Amino acid sequence: MKVTGWLSPDEFWDEYGRMEELVRGSFGGLPCYGLGEWTGPIAIGEWDLGSSPPTAVGVVFGSRDTGPMVQVTTTSQDPRLTIAHRRLMADRPPVSGEDLSRRLQVITAERSEEVSIPVDGAEESFAVWRDAGRWWAAGQHDGNGLVLEGTTGLDASALSLHRVSDIEPYLQGRRAQLRAVRGEL
Repeated sequence: MKVTGWLSPDEFWDEYGRMEELVRGSFGGLPCYGLGEWTGPIAIGEWDLGSSPPTAVGVVFGSRDTGPMVQVTTTSQDPRLTIAHRRLMADRPPVSGEDLSRRLQVITAERSEEVSIPVDGAEESFAVWRDAGRWWAAGQHDGNGLVLEGTTGLDASALSLHRVSDIEPYLQGRRAQLRAVRGEL
């Protein structure tokens, strides 16, 4: 392979295929949850490939570009702190360590709305924070953190989560998204 800063289409898809194999190999190391009923686009979301088992796995429903969207991430970390960091970055990246600490204190002190979301049939309590055009929800199920990040048009309290038993449709969905972005459809 000649290194020029750009991958040929074959090189790109070979590299992407290796990433998919890593996802397949780690699938099940941390339970992955998705929406109970969804007919729109789906794709692989955030996925920790650097830890075994992974510390975070996620799937995405919908698209920010074409309508409502929600990413469902299971994490072994504190879901509230994960959301605090995401909210901070959605506003703007910190300019210093002091800025990071100050803004995290403000964000983590904000009150949340409590909603109930069924996860595999069990009603779980989630804390929800809303911002212009988006929302975040933090909860727990079977000892794992759940982080939901959605856009207006989907109501967190109307969602139902179920364990994902097959990651292949999500991998195929991400491939389709990448093909569209690359103009390969």
